[in-house]
Amino acid sequence: MILPELIPAVFMERPNRFLVRCQIDNKIIDAHLPDPGRLQELLLPGASLFVEYTPDSSRKTQYTVHLVKKGNVLVSINTSLPNKLVHMSFANNRLPGFEKYTLVRSEVPVDRHRFDFELCSPEGKQVFVEVKSVTLVENDGTARFPDAVTSRGKSHAKLLAELSKTGIETWIIFVVQRHDAICFTPHWERDPEFSQALLTASVSGVNLKVVSCAITQKSITIGTPLPIYLEDYRDA
Repeated sequence: MILPELIPAVFMERPNRFLVRCQIDNKIIDAHLPDPGRLQELLLPGASLFVEYTPDSSRKTQYTVHLVKKGNVLVSINTSLPNKLVHMSFANNRLPGFEKYTLVRSEVPVDRHRFDFELCSPEGKQVFVEVKSVTLVENDGTARFPDAVTSRGKSHAKLLAELSKTGIETWIIFVVQRHDAICFTPHWERDPEFSQALLTASVSGVNLKVVSCAITQKSITIGTPLPIYLEDYRDA
């Protein structure tokens, strides 16, 4: 996926979940942050950001944050990009493991919820897919989700587990929006209820897939699949 033209900026502060204040040259500007997560390990004073100029008189801000640099690693903090990237991959039969699946539709209403995609499997079965954005990677290379409590994520996992028991093929795809992860685990310390729901969903037949991303200032590309460890590691 090609990214829009991005402007370097320096992070100053985060007045609220969806707004950051940063500096471009000698000008202080506010920018929309399309990721409501904690991001505390990424949005540090002086951090390098890459923002898009989005002039629109109907918006409160004229800039949108896309990337932050953590050491030498570029991290996408735009939660809409994973869905767009996966959609493109499905539409072009480019996502590893899904080459023979057919994209049916997006934003699928199911029992007062919405799943990101409906596919048709090679066997003609109905398939539901939910996509989650991951930005948190520990120093040892472990990607964790979520970085903040997600009741929505827990509900999705539980409903997908119920659907799986009826014979419907179900998936949760975690897109790690950076290249430096080596494995994935749910964040048992931060959200034990979601973590337990994900473990239960897997046991119930929900398929899980985790992929990293190769990110530059100009593009984001789905990278390699990562190993998944679901068990509660807190007592290990």
